[in-house]
Amino acid sequence: MKGLEVISSGLMTTVQDLGRIGWTQMGVPVSGAADQFSAALANVLLGKEINSPVLECTLSGPKLKLLIDQQIVVTGARMQVKINNKVVPHNTVINADAGSIIGIQSSNCGCRCYVAFSNDMEATKFLGSVSTYVPGKLGGINGRVLKKGDTISFNSIDTNLIKSSHGALPQYYNSWLIKVTEGPEFKRLSSHTKDNIENIEYVISNDSNRMGIRLEGPTLEINESGEMISGPVFTGTIQCPGNGLPILLGPDAQTLGGYPRIFQVAKVDRFLIGQMRPGDQLKFKRIKIEEAEKLWLDRVLSFPFLSKI
Repeated sequence: MKGLEVISSGLMTTVQDLGRIGWTQMGVPVSGAADQFSAALANVLLGKEINSPVLECTLSGPKLKLLIDQQIVVTGARMQVKINNKVVPHNTVINADAGSIIGIQSSNCGCRCYVAFSNDMEATKFLGSVSTYVPGKLGGINGRVLKKGDTISFNSIDTNLIKSSHGALPQYYNSWLIKVTEGPEFKRLSSHTKDNIENIEYVISNDSNRMGIRLEGPTLEINESGEMISGPVFTGTIQCPGNGLPILLGPDAQTLGGYPRIFQVAKVDRFLIGQMRPGDQLKFKRIKIEEAEKLWLDRVLSFPFLSKI
């Protein structure tokens, strides 16, 4: 059954779930929601499986017309949401009748919001996931961003609204302090760089996307020269290319990288990658693997659904 019509698409709106797990050895990126926490939370609040499809809206959102009655939840970046020109809150189940117009505007803080519906959106599944991977034209709606005139059909499913308490929801700013652990090639950094890297304040480049976030600022010094053998990389891997400016890899990044892997973003902060926007400031905070593990376990205690991610 037809569920919604796209009146205007926003800057970049795609269908996402939590990604293609288990295919990186074949060179297929995980993709999926850039902010998995917010995507999963939207589904949890609707009593759905956390891997259910959602709309990911980047920087500015779409205008949608509902063709059937729905309950919706919007999470993530605090983009103003209106239903029939009435502002509605985030992180709250909203009842919307057929014919309702949902308008999602822009936000000054955070980069992406997520829209979940009580019925599942129908989208193309590839290797077990409907996540849109635009470079490969895979998943989603014909492997691309939404455009004006698209219609998305819904499946009928049973949901049970969850009325459980949870921890404090994240706040988004224009300045980020990201917890990282040392990567396999951290030792290649010069002693001076190792001692000072936590004091460097980077600016997120306009040349950033779901594949990677490029950082602008002082260059890092690498002691060892020459090419290295390509090794596995993941969402949150921070590489240092020849120009000395780090690249923080996102969900659509390649699965192998030939640049030194100097850091890995701690899992507790990995969802923040999806909320970083061009012009934001960023600094690194080095922590031990043991601390990273404890922080993640504490987060799961506050949000039990994260144990499935």
